[in-house]
Amino acid sequence: MFSTYITPTYVLVVSLLLVVLIKVEINYNILQLQEASKQSLRPSKGFLPKCVDQVYTQSSRKQNLLKGAMVFENRHEWPVCKFEKDGPIPVVFIVLGRSGSDATWSTISKLAGGKSPLGEHTGENKVKAMEFLTKMKTEEAGKWWLTAHLCEFAHKYCDRPLAAFKWKPFIDSWKLPAAQGILKQLAEFDDPRIKVIYMTRNPLDVMISNYKHERNKNLTAHCHTGDQLCIEELKKLGTGLHLPTETLVQDLKNQFEAFAFFEKTLDEMNIHHVKTTYKKLYQQDHAEEWMKLFKFLGKGPTEGLTMDDIVNSFELAPTFQKNHNVTLSNYEEVRDLLIGTDFENLLH
Repeated sequence: MFSTYITPTYVLVVSLLLVVLIKVEINYNILQLQEASKQSLRPSKGFLPKCVDQVYTQSSRKQNLLKGAMVFENRHEWPVCKFEKDGPIPVVFIVLGRSGSDATWSTISKLAGGKSPLGEHTGENKVKAMEFLTKMKTEEAGKWWLTAHLCEFAHKYCDRPLAAFKWKPFIDSWKLPAAQGILKQLAEFDDPRIKVIYMTRNPLDVMISNYKHERNKNLTAHCHTGDQLCIEELKKLGTGLHLPTETLVQDLKNQFEAFAFFEKTLDEMNIHHVKTTYKKLYQQDHAEEWMKLFKFLGKGPTEGLTMDDIVNSFELAPTFQKNHNVTLSNYEEVRDLLIGTDFENLLH
C-alpha cells in the first residue's frame, strides 16, 4: 500500500498551471467579446439594412474606431448601400460658417416632417477641409464617397424626411480632385437626385460674427429659443465691437469673388440646386423664400406658410444686432470706407 505525498513544488506547479489556464480563458472571452462588438459595428457583406445605427464611411469628424472607417480603398470589404425608394431625400447644404446654416436647417427639417442633423462632414474650417479632401486623392474616390456617405446617412435616419450634410466651400479645397469628383457626382447621380442648397450671407455680417467669436473663444455658437440669459449675453458681446479695417475692402472683394466662383461652378456643371440668402430667409415679412426651398426639396409646406409659422418653429434664437451702428463702435470708419464702393449696400 502506497501513501501519497504532495510536495510543495508540486503544489506550486499546479497553482501556476491553474493561473495560466484562467488567464487564457479570460483572454479568450475578451477576444470573443471584442469580435462580437466589431460584428455589431461592422455588418457582414451584402446590402446595408434599411435602418442602421452607425455610418461607416469616413468623414472629417467621425470614424469607426474599432476597424477604421470605410474608405475608397477598402470599400469592397463593406456592405453595399443603396438608397431606399421611400427613404429620406439626400441633401447637400453648401454654406459657409456664421451664415445661419444650423438655424436654417433645423427649421427646414422640422417643417419638412422631422428634425434631422447637419454635420460638417467635409471639414469645419479650411485646414480640415483640405486635410479631409486631400486624403481621398482622386475624383473617383470623391464621387464614390458622396453617394456612399449620403446613402448611409439616409439609412441611419430612415425615419426622417431629409438626410444631409453641410459642405463649407473654400476655393483651395473646392479645386481638389476629390471635391471635383463630388461636384461631378452631384451633377450626374440621379438614383435618387441629390438636392443641393447653396446659401450665402452678407459677408460683412459674417466677418463681424467671426470677429465676435474669435474674441470670445469659449462663446457658445448658438442659443436656444427661450434661453434669455444666453441670448442677452451674445447680444451684449456683439455690441460695440471695434472691427479691424486694414484689409476690410479687399476681404469683402475676395468673398464676393468666391461667391461668384462657387455659383459659376454649380451653374456650369448643371448641378441640380437652389440658391438662397440669409437676407431673403430672415429679413422679409413673408415666407416665399422658405416655400421655394420646400418646393425644391419636395417636402414641407409649399402654400400658406407665414413668417409667424417660421418664427414659431425656431429652436435656435437670433442673437445678431440688426443695426451696424449698434454692433460696431467704429461704425463711422467702416461706413466711410464702404461708401462709394460696390459694398456700400452691405451696411444696415
